[in-house]
Amino acid sequence: MELAYCLIDRGFAVTFVNTEHNHRRVVAAAAGAGGVQAPGSRARRLRLVAVADGMGDGDDRDNLVRLNAVMEEAIPPQLEPILDGAGGEGQLGKVTCVVVDVGMSWALDAVKRRGLPGAALWAASAAVLAVLLGAQKLIRDGVIDDDGAPLKLENNSFRLSEFTPPMDATFLAWNFMGNRDAERMVFHYLTSSARAAAAKADILLCNSFVELEPAIFTLKSPATILPIGPLRTGQRFAHQVEVVGHFWQTNDDTCLSFLDEQPYGSVVYVAFGSLTIMSPGQLKELALGLEASGHPFLWVVRPGLAGNLPTSFLDATMGQGKGIVVEWAPQEQVLAHPAVGCFVTHCGWNSTVESIRNGVPMLCWPYFTDQFTNQIYICDIWRIGLKMVQTCGEGIVTKEIMVERLKELLLDEGIKERVQRLMEFAETNMSEEGESTRNLNAVVELMTRPMS
Repeated sequence: MELAYCLIDRGFAVTFVNTEHNHRRVVAAAAGAGGVQAPGSRARRLRLVAVADGMGDGDDRDNLVRLNAVMEEAIPPQLEPILDGAGGEGQLGKVTCVVVDVGMSWALDAVKRRGLPGAALWAASAAVLAVLLGAQKLIRDGVIDDDGAPLKLENNSFRLSEFTPPMDATFLAWNFMGNRDAERMVFHYLTSSARAAAAKADILLCNSFVELEPAIFTLKSPATILPIGPLRTGQRFAHQVEVVGHFWQTNDDTCLSFLDEQPYGSVVYVAFGSLTIMSPGQLKELALGLEASGHPFLWVVRPGLAGNLPTSFLDATMGQGKGIVVEWAPQEQVLAHPAVGCFVTHCGWNSTVESIRNGVPMLCWPYFTDQFTNQIYICDIWRIGLKMVQTCGEGIVTKEIMVERLKELLLDEGIKERVQRLMEFAETNMSEEGESTRNLNAVVELMTRPMS
């Protein structure tokens, strides 16, 4: 959605195609915030379109392996009329260029048949995309087997090149799902999608910037990855009413009013994204840890999960104003607030980049897929955060561990200085003459060239 607004700012009209399931969630969240009927000129150049994903009403859409397989069959025929300008009411005209998610690279077949310029956007780190594109070499080098499983290496460590930081094959994007069959299927899906995107797209885009992953952007790779990040997210919408792509309605006033009342750098912000699931026992221990830390906190607990929190905790913290629990938060605005001192995060790439561009240290608690790679970046390479646990599989993280880690992070001036430096690099890249801005302008030029 943010890339869509970047293109709108550069003169495009955008048709944003989403699955019906996610479309309903985005529209409902925006309607709750007053965003769907936004009168501005930018809103008039954004059209939201829904297509069926091929799943039944009662099917489990958290089964990402099956969902992606079904979408590949169900969605392409629905794209044809949209690309040809016959997509129904509100069509903004015949499509002249297309951006797809790398995970939906199969959509590029219809794009190429029409001779349209097409770009593929990768929403995670460039390092993870480089691994996917280089998977065949990793197999030849004995790092992983034909199905992506790590082979017996010392510490499972490898490098994409002599200049890139070490990576752990155990925690590659597909290798920590708890189910080997699912890991195998995800490996083949991700690698085939990445290869198809590299082969069919005119350009690969990534929400990153050169200073975050310098060795990756100079790496000899099967395809060039162009950094266009950090893409601006909710912060720039603070005084505008627009659809920003949330799945749940945000508690803007509640969050920001609470932060306004807190001392500088004192608040612990806790959010684990849209997929992470914690056991009731771990949720309880996290609640007790936040309470025992003595710091004010803002904790995002997704709809349906707050019932697992201890009633005594909710009564004590909410009643005394020590902290608040909300179902969803305007994360970019929260991270930009001067009262926020650290971010307890699942290490999703969007959250990681948003924390960096606002200069907020991170306490890392990854769950699956690329989040473990991001944790290595945050804690070992950039050194702008700490790990909640040193090794995986340690069971319940106790309140004592949480209190200790929070204290250590909030007192570490070196971490604060390093994340501030990365924030400055982020701002430079987003400036008018910044490298990411120049790259995005080059994409616009490519997408607007007359077709041969």
